[in-house]
Amino acid sequence: MTNENTIQAIKKPGFWIGLILFTAFFIISPKSASLTQDAWFVLAVMTLMVVWWLTETISIYVTALLPLILLPIFTSSNFQEVALPYANQTIFLFLGGFILAIGIEKVNLHKRFAFFILNKNGTTLKSILFSFMIIAYLTSMWIINTATAMMLLPIATYVCRTINSSDPGFEVLLLLGIAYGATIGGMATVVGTAPNIFFVGYMAENFDIHISFYEWSKVALPLSMAILISAYFVLGQSINKNSTGHKFINTELTQMSKDEKKVALIFILTIGAWVFRGQLTSIHLLSELTDAGIAITAAFFLFITPSQDKKKELLEWRDMQQLPWGLILLFGGGLALAKSIMTSGLASWIGNNLEFLTQYSAFTLVLILVICVIFLTEILSNTALTLSFLPIVSIVAINLQIPVQLLGTILVIAASCAFMLPIATPPNAVIFASGKIRVYEMAKKGIILNIISIFMLIGCFQFLIS
Repeated sequence: MTNENTIQAIKKPGFWIGLILFTAFFIISPKSASLTQDAWFVLAVMTLMVVWWLTETISIYVTALLPLILLPIFTSSNFQEVALPYANQTIFLFLGGFILAIGIEKVNLHKRFAFFILNKNGTTLKSILFSFMIIAYLTSMWIINTATAMMLLPIATYVCRTINSSDPGFEVLLLLGIAYGATIGGMATVVGTAPNIFFVGYMAENFDIHISFYEWSKVALPLSMAILISAYFVLGQSINKNSTGHKFINTELTQMSKDEKKVALIFILTIGAWVFRGQLTSIHLLSELTDAGIAITAAFFLFITPSQDKKKELLEWRDMQQLPWGLILLFGGGLALAKSIMTSGLASWIGNNLEFLTQYSAFTLVLILVICVIFLTEILSNTALTLSFLPIVSIVAINLQIPVQLLGTILVIAASCAFMLPIATPPNAVIFASGKIRVYEMAKKGIILNIISIFMLIGCFQFLIS
């Protein structure tokens, strides 16, 4: 952080609340005989990190470094043990997937895809809205949803000028469609959004449950498609039936370049390898193939494949300035903290104190958790919320004899179902920053979609657990 940011941080109540609570653990001794000294100090570090993550007093990425600093000092874990989760294979899955996304953006393959869909389907206002939502949805499966929204915003503005719509409210609906489509698309794949990546790493690190790209999408893809269709109907029913508009045609769509074809081929092969990894591992040489290995291989080929400019490759190292290195640290910090919670005995102690929850039905508790997560995400970072609640939720699942993987999946998807406020998700913030939409317009549609999402998530849970 800069000096100015540091000064701003220490002026925030969250900074001092976190420090005071952390210090209190050293003054107060643990009252439970089952709570070891290690577990007590892990609880102190967890409290500090959760307060700073949720209040965003300092950068959430900087907070993620605390396990490396504090756990070797206050617990019996050494630095090497604490640092190990920072190199979890899921982090390399994210790294490779993001490099692939940078390659797609560099050659403008995502824009070609957008204009192609619009040229084919942009015949009515409803079809244009649906096209943009599909484009945002499919693009944000692979490219971070913030970038998807930023890419589509100027295209949407251009389209609204071109079609000369007679419906004055159409532009607002179109912008909301982009934001919602980008957010929902991130749910569908492991690499779609940060909470998904963290959850997959968390399950592998603490429960030895390895969720493949295919296994995640098998649940999340149909669910996200159902939410997307619901979002379309929520927005589409507000389009004036008597409005008129010309078919959208982009005459600037030129022939596909050689670089676009090369990146498209690598992209298609990568998705194919992720989907059919189970079959590929039956080949002796590929028996240890992982989703992370596939992602890193794809990234490697982008760096060694010559571009149409013979002096360069498709990607160069300077292109890596776009990589969100902070997220990599954030995943590592969250995984290191979660691992310490499990190994120190803190998880068992929390579980014993949550015994009273067994008097409630699984349905009741999951309903409460889903509602809390969805509405908390409206005001809190979904990544910070996921990092904070997953260790506790997994203990609840064990107590209630609910599969940890199932409950975690439902709640991680719920963490992306925030549609009401500009601060709820990055796509909402991008669209709101355009100055073309008001908070109440977003909230009016978003609250409906939040409620629909609750019903769909609970329905999905009931279906999968039965």
